[in-house]
Amino acid sequence: MTILSLKNIVYTHKKSKVTMLKGITVDFSAGKVYGILGENNAEKTALLALLAGFGKISSGDILFKNQNFQKIDRDRYRRKEVGTVFQQYNLLSDASALTMFKLLSWRQVNDTEQFLKRLKEVGINEKQASKKIKKLSAADQQRVSLAKATLNDPEIILLDAPEKTLSELSLEAIMAYLCVYAKNENKCIIIGSQSQKIAAYVDELWGLNGGKLSFIKDNTEIDGM
Repeated sequence: MTILSLKNIVYTHKKSKVTMLKGITVDFSAGKVYGILGENNAEKTALLALLAGFGKISSGDILFKNQNFQKIDRDRYRRKEVGTVFQQYNLLSDASALTMFKLLSWRQVNDTEQFLKRLKEVGINEKQASKKIKKLSAADQQRVSLAKATLNDPEIILLDAPEKTLSELSLEAIMAYLCVYAKNENKCIIIGSQSQKIAAYVDELWGLNGGKLSFIKDNTEIDGM
């Protein structure tokens, strides 16, 4: 099932007038992990920000479940439909992970058991979940950030440069968690990175160079041979 569709999108930065994305067309489906490789951080960040519902494309169309971005409630989309792990963690450092999850959750009830389950999946136990986030180790803060992205059961999870954003964790552990999560929960995960190491883990690998997106390989076809 296609979750996100980009149709010939062009993005020009308002201040610099530099065209960062040039005619990108691609479909992203549920249950798959996508990797986007590129040396230009600004291009990758611009693309992920647009997919997260920030900014405005210069031309083309972005569709979420066949609905044009121009017609959907962007605020709701950002809060409910997409989870992000960007280089700014946006954690409530004076609160515990458990308290933060309760504050940010869309759930009508206090689902402590579900919050603890999400945290346990990334290696945070109940005692750690009750500590102030600022008192956790750097690695555990990154684990909380990863769990936070799944909090509201979003359809899409976006990660920007996990080799930097989640630098205290092993890439193998991060990717193992994401691959299992994508398959078990039927979610779409899109990772922007400069590290070619992600190529071994993703279902589809794409390259972003000079503002243009090109297909590199499909690991699901290789696995099926």
